[in-house]
Amino acid sequence: MVDHSTLLTLLEVTVAPDTALTVPNEVKILEIVGVVSSPDMIKALNLAETLVPATTPATLQGLVHLLSGLAKMNPKTPQSSHDTLATLLQNLQNAPDVPLTFGTFLPILRSFLTAASKKPEHEARERHERERPAESERERPSRRRGGEAEAV
Repeated sequence: MVDHSTLLTLLEVTVAPDTALTVPNEVKILEIVGVVSSPDMIKALNLAETLVPATTPATLQGLVHLLSGLAKMNPKTPQSSHDTLATLLQNLQNAPDVPLTFGTFLPILRSFLTAASKKPEHEARERHERERPAESERERPSRRRGGEAEAV
């Protein structure tokens, strides 16, 4: 499987930076690159994707509101993140909202992925996945008589 950073890089080189981002694009990309990965949050994103018209432009304030709502759904989100998002929302209320393009959205995602990769639980999960043998490399009991183990 391709890692999230590679997927983000692929988007950065294949989509022109001035291409307008729509809400359904935004929602799908958040899931694909791994910014949102919890099954409950993915269900919420999928619901949003089906309810919002396909041509709805994504905006900076909309992104922050979406992320804030998702953070509230996640019990693992630290209070400091809630505080940061609340402050950001408050500051954005005084500024005009701006439409997002791929050139503004993808660097935001890159910073999320960079921050997430520095979290201890993320490092532990990656280490566990590297050390765990792939499904095809594991041994499983044979269906043949004698119960010998065979590599798949």
